[in-house]
Amino acid sequence: MLMQSATAFEAAEMVDLEAALFPAAMMRSGMIEGTRVEAADGWRPVESLLRGDAVYTWDGGLREIRAILREEVRPVRVLEVPGGALDNCAEMTLMPGQHMALDLPGAEAALGRPTVLVPAAALAGWRGIAWTNCKARRVEVVTLVFDEEELVWANSGALFHCPDASRQQAARLVSPFFAVAGLEEARRLLGQEKECSTGQADAFRDAA
Repeated sequence: MLMQSATAFEAAEMVDLEAALFPAAMMRSGMIEGTRVEAADGWRPVESLLRGDAVYTWDGGLREIRAILREEVRPVRVLEVPGGALDNCAEMTLMPGQHMALDLPGAEAALGRPTVLVPAAALAGWRGIAWTNCKARRVEVVTLVFDEEELVWANSGALFHCPDASRQQAARLVSPFFAVAGLEEARRLLGQEKECSTGQADAFRDAA
């Protein structure tokens, strides 16, 4: 017989297919070759930087690169970011585990600070950012390491988190300076930002 009771089963939890199918890929961070970083001598592709070069950081100062980790990988999935989505001047590609710094409504109430580090994987579907298949080609991924963790300007206005020497191989990002959002919390905060933007647009239309 078919059961008629709507209470016969509990509601299923949502499953993140990207995390379930590509768990290792979700952890990968670093800047993909071609990402342009603001160095002391101008904007340069990240792969051209060397240990000892200085780059501009979020607080406005130049910081010397203490180490550079380079790895050639064939990532299964990456994120394509259209120009302007993260204040970037042109399209760029992100590794899923790379943390980006964003100012988001609700971040201060939830995490104690208005600027939050968000894993790139959480950005899928936000402002046109989308998953894309990258396994057909190899790319160089570069991680810049500093004396202290830094936020580095890249592609004009995007802020990439870079580790300090003591945390460069850490499995999970823990920061003494910045609020860090996990995948689900980041998506919730991004949803609040979207709701605020929609509300502001509605208010503008009503006023008009």
